[in-house]
Amino acid sequence: MNEDLSPLAERLGRHMAEQCADGLIGNFGQELLASFPDESVDTIAAALSELQSEGLVELSRLINLKLPRVRTTVALFVACDAAITGRSPIEDSVVLARMLLADRNLGGNARNLEAATGWERRRFNPAFALIVPCIGKGRIRNADQPDYPVLGLLVGDDDVVALQRYIRERVR
Repeated sequence: MNEDLSPLAERLGRHMAEQCADGLIGNFGQELLASFPDESVDTIAAALSELQSEGLVELSRLINLKLPRVRTTVALFVACDAAITGRSPIEDSVVLARMLLADRNLGGNARNLEAATGWERRRFNPAFALIVPCIGKGRIRNADQPDYPVLGLLVGDDDVVALQRYIRERVR
C-alpha cells in the first residue's frame, strides 16, 4: 500500500477494499470496531485519519458516534488491488482507454464495455472509475444505479485527446 502508513492503517485499508466486492466506493462505520476487536477506538480512528491523509478514504465525523463514517475512494483500490486481486487498476484502466479509442461507441453502456473486457465486476469498476475523469461532464451518463461508477461514457473528439494523454502518462 503506502510505506508511510502504520500496519493498522494498511490492514484497515485492505479490509475495506476487500469488503467492496463490486469494486465500487464503499461506506463503513461502527462495524469496523467489530472487525478489529483487538484495537481500541482511538487506534482505529487514528489509522482512519492516516488513510484520509493519503486520499484513500473520506471521513465524516458525527456526534455520538465512536468512529467517523468512512467512504472509500478509487485511490484505495489502486493502492490495495495488486495485493488483493493480483491486478492493477491503473494497468486495467489503460486497457479500457485503448478499447474506447479503438471503438468510441463501446463506452456508451458500461455493461457492454464490461462484457467486452471479459472481466469480473470487481476488476472492471475501479479501472472504469479511473478513466471517467477523461470524459467531458456532458458526455458522462450519470444515473442512480448500483452497478457501475457511471452508466456509460460518450467519447467525443476532445475526450480522445484526454484518453491518449492518460495512456501516455501511465505507460512508459
